[in-house]
Amino acid sequence: MKTKNIVKLALLGNPNVGKTSIFNQLTGLNQKIGNYLGVTVEKKIGFFFHKNIEYQIIDLPGIYSIYPSSEDEEIVSRLLENLNDSDHPDKIILVADSSNLKKSILLFRQIQDLGFPILLTLNMIDEAEKKGISINVKKLKQCLKTEIIFLNGRKGLGLNNLKNKLITIQPKQEKFFSKSGLYYSFAINDIKTFYNVSTYKAWFYLASNNNIFKKKIFLEKIKKKYNITSKRLQVKEILDRYEEINKIFSNTISESVSYRKKKYLEFSKKIDNNFIVHYFWGYLFFFTLLFFIFQCVFFCSDFPEKLISSIFFSIEQKLKLLINPGPLKNFLFQGIFPGIITIINFIPQIFILLFFILLMEESGYINRVIFLMDKIMRPFGLNGKSIVPLISGMACSIPAIMSSRHIESSRDRLITILSIPFMACSAKLPIYTLIISLTIPNKKWGIIHLRGVILMSMYFIAIFSAFSVAFIFHRLLLKKNYKSYLIMEIPSYKIPIFKNIFISLWIHIKSFLFSTGKIILLINVIIWVLGSFGPEKTSYIHKIKNNSIFNIEKKELDRSYLGILGKRIEPAIHPLGFDWRVGIGLLSSFITREVFVSTMNSIHEIEKKSNNSDYQIAKKTNNNFKKIHKFNLCTGISLLFFYTFSMQCMTTLSIIKKETKSWKWPIIQFTSMTLLAYIFSFSIYQILKIIFGGNI
Repeated sequence: MKTKNIVKLALLGNPNVGKTSIFNQLTGLNQKIGNYLGVTVEKKIGFFFHKNIEYQIIDLPGIYSIYPSSEDEEIVSRLLENLNDSDHPDKIILVADSSNLKKSILLFRQIQDLGFPILLTLNMIDEAEKKGISINVKKLKQCLKTEIIFLNGRKGLGLNNLKNKLITIQPKQEKFFSKSGLYYSFAINDIKTFYNVSTYKAWFYLASNNNIFKKKIFLEKIKKKYNITSKRLQVKEILDRYEEINKIFSNTISESVSYRKKKYLEFSKKIDNNFIVHYFWGYLFFFTLLFFIFQCVFFCSDFPEKLISSIFFSIEQKLKLLINPGPLKNFLFQGIFPGIITIINFIPQIFILLFFILLMEESGYINRVIFLMDKIMRPFGLNGKSIVPLISGMACSIPAIMSSRHIESSRDRLITILSIPFMACSAKLPIYTLIISLTIPNKKWGIIHLRGVILMSMYFIAIFSAFSVAFIFHRLLLKKNYKSYLIMEIPSYKIPIFKNIFISLWIHIKSFLFSTGKIILLINVIIWVLGSFGPEKTSYIHKIKNNSIFNIEKKELDRSYLGILGKRIEPAIHPLGFDWRVGIGLLSSFITREVFVSTMNSIHEIEKKSNNSDYQIAKKTNNNFKKIHKFNLCTGISLLFFYTFSMQCMTTLSIIKKETKSWKWPIIQFTSMTLLAYIFSFSIYQILKIIFGGNI
């Protein structure tokens, strides 16, 4: 069936009023994630059909007023002002928190006066009832001259009524909210004539920051001519509007809290003050919860990853029987398949971590964490919302960077993203354990194990580095036009709706697969090409199996382009205590850090194509590694510091590029981290070499 037309909707409201739940209920999986042009603020667009009409709906950032005080609010103001914007809405759904209507009605009145057809939806009516708030909807409709519907966005109740009302809503006839006075009327008339806009929109132009308008030169002249200060107009409007809103409230809203409801509110407040946001117990509970989450990320993702690997291994073995040996077969099974497995193996970790973050958000706990951590994070140029992505980086940088989308301030978000790669992720653990087991003496003092102390030290160094880098970027990055403040409502506790969680999970995972995944696959293929081909002809060896002779390609990694590149960089890495073999390991680990272990195994012919167990391979590694390569304490400590500071993960770079919408920051991060890793590794190696004389 063909659609007659497409109606563009905007979902608007204050922060934490349940817009995202309503958006998910309306669109389901029929939505996409992107970024607004030129900024890193997340853009969510979805689609749904109703009565032969296709609706495009955009979930706008939460705002309190049309006058921007942050980058998020500036995006909304630009969209509402610019008729030529591809997402400029035909109609607006304004979502209000039924238990806190004053702020929502202020925004509603502003949007209404701008001339948009607008539908007011009262969400969280159950929360209002818990607080003893009663709303006379009939009188409220008369006062606001609008259609009003009740919704429960989390459960999807009232959506059909909302869809039916969308067809009938019309813009309100213009009635200016206030007597502007003779002084402002001349400036308003000049704006109306030049821009061809309504009276209130002319006021909006005068009261707003000039940056949101394209033709701002004339606007600046008018403001200068009439000596207009935008902030004064904003204050006047807010005072005038609240005078009206207070009258509306006195006629339509009543509060009467029953004894049972009063006890519930007192109990909830007591839980917060004495435990959840307590200066001691609050932190203890949060970090205990994080410990549990990361245990799940580490251990619960292990089985899915092994299952994925076994499934792909089975598919690979069957396909190998169908495809004849040759370059195409090598390309598929050494270049493409490993890349696909690398991409999919990230999904369990992303799924588990984002699931818990969304669960905390859905329940209302995440807002309390943000409040708790904000004071600690501010001196480093971060805010309370940065703590979850940063600590998540200890599991995997990819979902950690993705989870930073919840940070409204673009500057704080950028600092958080650039700090996350310094955290010691799980991919570094195999490298740390291999190097420590090879080079650190197996000494114990009671229950204290030297190797355990060294491993813990690497994690503390990583955390210190992340916060130091955040502090440096906080000092270096130019501050935006808007100061970053933490303004938020603490919502009541809610029972999570898992449908909402899984819809958001699917959207994020789909975005990772089809955006970042393409870059990972391309990089994997490039590394394979460099490691599989070289300028010299490939030699073959004969192998007899079941009385048949097979020609098998002899793997001579040192003669491949990757091996040649390793030898070329050897003079540069020799002062760090590394030879060309370690150089190849460093280059190959750009795919993912833990590839270093398997690469070193391959180089030393330890990892065979037999059915050796991981234990046998590890045992061979410990026994043979030093025999083939002079791997001593100085080299080992140097390599530990190199991996602590270096950006040895192209997947992380690709996700940084995606989130920042620019190659500028990935290039800066890769360059600065590589230099930092080189300097620390060089210094540590040379100092240890002097102390120990290079004999250990």
